[in-house]
This record gives sequence, C-alpha cells and structure tokens, in this order.
Amino acid sequence: MSDIILKGDKRGFSVIVDAKANYVDAFKELKELIMQQNIKSTNENDDVIKFTIKTGNRLLTDEQKEAIRDFFEDYPQLKLMDIESDVESKTRVQEILDANRTTVESGIVRSGQKLDYQGDLIFLGTLHRDAQIRATGSIYILGEVDGIVQAGYPNNTEAVIFGNLENVDQLRIADVIEIVTDDNKADFQTGKYAYIDDLHSISVDDLKNYKR
Repeated sequence: MSDIILKGDKRGFSVIVDAKANYVDAFKELKELIMQQNIKSTNENDDVIKFTIKTGNRLLTDEQKEAIRDFFEDYPQLKLMDIESDVESKTRVQEILDANRTTVESGIVRSGQKLDYQGDLIFLGTLHRDAQIRATGSIYILGEVDGIVQAGYPNNTEAVIFGNLENVDQLRIADVIEIVTDDNKADFQTGKYAYIDDLHSISVDDLKNYKR
C-alpha cells in the first residue's frame, strides 16, 4: 500500500503523506513521485507545477521540512507551496494559549516596577506613579492607576484599554504613546475605552460604542 496519495485540482497537487507510515520510506516515495512529475514537465514552456505537502496528524521536524524544501529546489519546474499539518507543535500551542489567556492582578505595583502579562489583563490592584503594567492583549482597569499602562505589547494594534484612566501617566497601545495631562484627562474617565484609530494614534470613545 502506498504511503503517498496524489490529488490534483486547478491550483496544483496535494501530496498526502500517511501519518502512520515510516517517514524514511514515505520520503523516498515522495521523491520518486516528484521526479516522475518533473519528467512530465521537461518543456521549459510548461507551467510550473505547484505542490502542497499534507502530513495530517504527523508533525515534521524543522530538519525534515528543510530536506523537502531542498529537494524541490533541484526541480525548477516544480514549486513547493506549503507543508501543512493538522497538528501544532507544543511551542505553537503554548503561543496560542498565551495569546488567549486572561490574567487577574490584584496586587500593588510600586514605583520603578514593570510587570508583563501574556494575553488580556484585568487589573484590580494599585499602580503607583512611575510603575508600569504591560500586556500582549487588552487591559481592563478596575483598580487605581497612576503609572504607565501598555496594551498590545509589542505590536498588537487591535488591543484596547478600558477603565478609569484619568490619573494615569501614559497610555500605550502597541508602539503608540498617549501622555495624559490635565488638558485631556477628562477623556479617560470610567465609561471610556482607548484604541488605535485609522490614523495610527490613540483615540478615546464611549464604552457603549465598543461593540460597533
């Protein structure tokens, strides 16, 4: 029984590798299949044949993926579009979990301290002046803040900051900074939220408009 299944459509070919197969044998069969396709496309005027390798529940190592890419480079009439798997590496799974995590912080962050959080943050504590809290996601302020609040660190421009922020020193979302002064502090009271607008600056709007 073949370890490789070849399926074609208008976008090219999908090469499905049996997840239970011995990888060495499957890779050997894959190379034979690719060479056969290369023989069929020896005319330089032929369109480039596109392939997507699908490994199902098998997760290839970086070395195995690199070996496949190197092999395709020997055949200019054949193009490797992607190597797809139905499973994720432990590192990638952890990244997804971190991005969707919500942390509740109720402590005191004193002057000079800087605390980092993965995902969203619900802040119930006290943030002193010259202290900083920073999250990769959005931040919900339900405590007292006088320092620096940064959501979307380092480059998540979709993050927002909610809560009573009129006493905060600075608001930061991704790489954008808004300094809160006596002139604009009234804009950051309870019932508002801060976000990055289309001009890539921080704007404030009523919380009732957040869904829209």
